[in-house]
Amino acid sequence: MADSDLTIEILKGIRSEMRDFRTEQQQTNRRLGAVEQRLEVLDERLELTNQRLDIGNQRLDVIESTLLTVVRRQRAMARALRATSGEVSTIAERVTALETRVGRLETR
Repeated sequence: MADSDLTIEILKGIRSEMRDFRTEQQQTNRRLGAVEQRLEVLDERLELTNQRLDIGNQRLDVIESTLLTVVRRQRAMARALRATSGEVSTIAERVTALETRVGRLETR
């Protein structure tokens, strides 16, 4: 009988440990469920952030393109201005020379 009592006590101990294990497993599952929910929220937030970044990148592409166009036009304007200023100084010299010649002719 002592052996059967000992076996029963061992089996009771195993049953108690199994119950404790199930309780711990359920708690772990609940915590994992909470972690999954948090991860889903983070996933949604990351998706929104990625969408915002995509929109921001599109806007930056437009700004970059616009700035490149402005720079090209500004360079063209600078070249035209340099060419014009050179012509103006040449014309100014020619006008001065002509005025001098006309002045001499008028004094005769």
